[in-house]
Amino acid sequence: MRLIGAAERGMQLTVERALKRRAFGKLIAQHGSFLSDIAKCRIELEKTRLLVLEAADQLDHLGNKKARGTIAMAKVAAPNMALKVLDMAMQVHGAAGLSGDTVLAHLWATSRTLRIADGPDEVHLGTIAKLELRRAKL
Repeated sequence: MRLIGAAERGMQLTVERALKRRAFGKLIAQHGSFLSDIAKCRIELEKTRLLVLEAADQLDHLGNKKARGTIAMAKVAAPNMALKVLDMAMQVHGAAGLSGDTVLAHLWATSRTLRIADGPDEVHLGTIAKLELRRAKL
């Protein structure tokens, strides 16, 4: 959930910046590529939010063992989504996005650290694949 919050903050800062900053004679928010990128980031964020909600619901109702596949999916999806959204936010902010002038560099570094600390993606992907193969055998 922290990663979803970090991504939301990145989205907020991105939109605020895009509505104030001009590039090539128009607001960043008026550039077609920005519009496409912000929409894609919102979609990824909402998909991840639903996956995390599903994992939490399964934990509550089914327990750790039965929820482990969905938990593994969330552990892969959330940090990757957050890094993507925060990267775009940093791009929109230019050099300020990499500095201590905004919270973006800190959020990105924290998200990257969480991706490692929560276990390598390959381990989670292996869990997901094994469960999927086991399901197919039934």
